[in-house]
Amino acid sequence: MPSFLDLPVEIRRMIYPYCMDPNEYKKGYDIIKRSCNILAEERDGQSSASSPDCLQPRIYITRTTPTILLLNRQITAEALEILYKIPLELHGTPSTHFTMRQMDIAEFICEQLLQRIQYATLWLNQPHKNFVLILLDIWGADNRLKRLDVFFPKGVDRTARHWTISENRLRTFSLVAPVVFHEVNMP
Repeated sequence: MPSFLDLPVEIRRMIYPYCMDPNEYKKGYDIIKRSCNILAEERDGQSSASSPDCLQPRIYITRTTPTILLLNRQITAEALEILYKIPLELHGTPSTHFTMRQMDIAEFICEQLLQRIQYATLWLNQPHKNFVLILLDIWGADNRLKRLDVFFPKGVDRTARHWTISENRLRTFSLVAPVVFHEVNMP
């Protein structure tokens, strides 16, 4: 019986992108939003003497490894080469409660993947200062970026403190990796 490794490497490389998606982390965003909505509904249904937000359970996301990366060393090496070339779309992480900080991107995507990805798009419909700073710290430790596209909303006053911090750090990071800024209409 023929195995996957009996296929020519060119065909295997065409299959790998269908077996893994670095942008799958966004499903975790949906889980967080649904969980927060459920907690908010429960809180609204209780009296004003209910427990404070800081006592609400912390929501955690389970990260998984694509199965194709677990088969053997040869397949893993070939697949990782392809995975790192798939463009990663980054959006600011959700907050879980009114009193909690914005979640860390490393709770959704492992730092190793972030550091080895070659093409990334950063969509900032808000300044997401903490998100940007954490992401740049991860990339500051090690990165293989060949291009980072940063999209800002058109017509928004970006002189506010959080916008200025995010934009300045991204401009400084452009000395390390190519960063291209875009101003676009966002939904």
